Amino acid sequence: MQFKDTLRSLILTACSCLLVFSCITVDKTLGSNYIPDDHKLKMESVSLPLPVTVKQSDSIQGITSNYYTIGAIRTEKFGTATFGTAGNIAPTSSTIDFGEDPQIISVYLHMNLASIGESGSLNRASITLDPSQEGIPQNINVYRLKQEIDSTTLYANSLKEEHYTKTLLNNKGGVYFGGDTLKLYLDNAFGEEILTASESELDTLDLFAKRFPGLYITCDVPAGNGEGGRLNLFEASTAHIFVKYNFKPTWDKTLPRKDTTIALSFGYGYALNTASHSSAALETDEMLEEIPVEGIGGVAPYVDYKSLKEVISNWARANNYDESKIMVAKASLELPFEYPENLEQIPMLYPTHLFPAYRKQLNDTTDVKYYYLMDDYNSEENTVGAMNRSLKHYSCDVSATIQKMINKNISELDDTYSFWMYPLMSETDSYYGSVYYYINNFSYFNARINGPKAERYPTLKLVYTVID
Repeated sequence: MQFKDTLRSLILTACSCLLVFSCITVDKTLGSNYIPDDHKLKMESVSLPLPVTVKQSDSIQGITSNYYTIGAIRTEKFGTATFGTAGNIAPTSSTIDFGEDPQIISVYLHMNLASIGESGSLNRASITLDPSQEGIPQNINVYRLKQEIDSTTLYANSLKEEHYTKTLLNNKGGVYFGGDTLKLYLDNAFGEEILTASESELDTLDLFAKRFPGLYITCDVPAGNGEGGRLNLFEASTAHIFVKYNFKPTWDKTLPRKDTTIALSFGYGYALNTASHSSAALETDEMLEEIPVEGIGGVAPYVDYKSLKEVISNWARANNYDESKIMVAKASLELPFEYPENLEQIPMLYPTHLFPAYRKQLNDTTDVKYYYLMDDYNSEENTVGAMNRSLKHYSCDVSATIQKMINKNISELDDTYSFWMYPLMSETDSYYGSVYYYINNFSYFNARINGPKAERYPTLKLVYTVID
């Protein structure tokens, strides 16, 4: 009994202590009256209108080693967009011996439709805006290049007419129905020319590419005047030209003639995806109710740095803020959109991400400009312009960039602070699980976001304080 009484006493004592400690309150304001008012940080928030206009993202970088884009799509809103691919060619082996008296049998181009995996945000290799267009026939055209693709053509998404011949190399035509493979027979004269390559050209692939400029592959626009068409993504690593010929073996004079096939790589060194749009007429500096989003060099939401700086400066003056003393805790862009009538069309029409991209001169020795993502995409927990279906908007963190814009005079800013809201693609590292984001120059969209004149308009949301 004595043990039970002792135990009961210990328990009661412990409970009493818990009750005493639980009643203690912490006064978090203790000492605050000794802090001068001008040293207290008061966080505020504001939502500013984002001055979004429409501008074509011209001369995007078309260089590719992943997917070749070939196709054409016509819509009522954006008109016709056509896509093609140009690439150098070279033997897959430098130890080719054509033998004696080689005679061409056939030559054809072969490539596989891309296998889009689950590790990235590209979810379709056949891109249509209407499911009924998935199996439509498309006329594919192949032309000879007049010069090789090199570093001077990497940072554009177009070829000039003088870069290729106007005579079809696949003179028997080629119709593609959207299957797993594309196979196009080429003119035998092209194969005969390949068989004249010298030993040094076969041994040095750069010499081969210079003597035999590659191919340019395009697609006819959709038949008729209605909407339709398809963009096809082909796996670059599977693109080859196969030359089948008959020859007399040189290593044994007693052997009869035999057939063989050699393979040439399409896209050796450089390959360039091209795009042509008829939507440039939609460009405007006016504040609209609706802003188009096209992608792959088409029209897109655009924010000029002078207009944005003016919005910020007007807000600061109205509140008697010194811009040099504004400290941004968070700055985010929000781009609202409205659902299309058919909700099933959202994955076809709308990108998964919209994020700011700007143009900057590649280096000090060239006028070539390259598109870059704002550095903010690396910031922790940034949504990177992900679509939020429940809130019907795109949202992203741009705190570092906006902080620079606020603290600098407009004379210290330049065009690198202007930006397009551009579709992104993502890729997940299967080993580490890291997610990487890139400008999406492979997918075509037909989306619309709300403009400045809409009831729910694009905004720049700031959480900030002003340092005295």
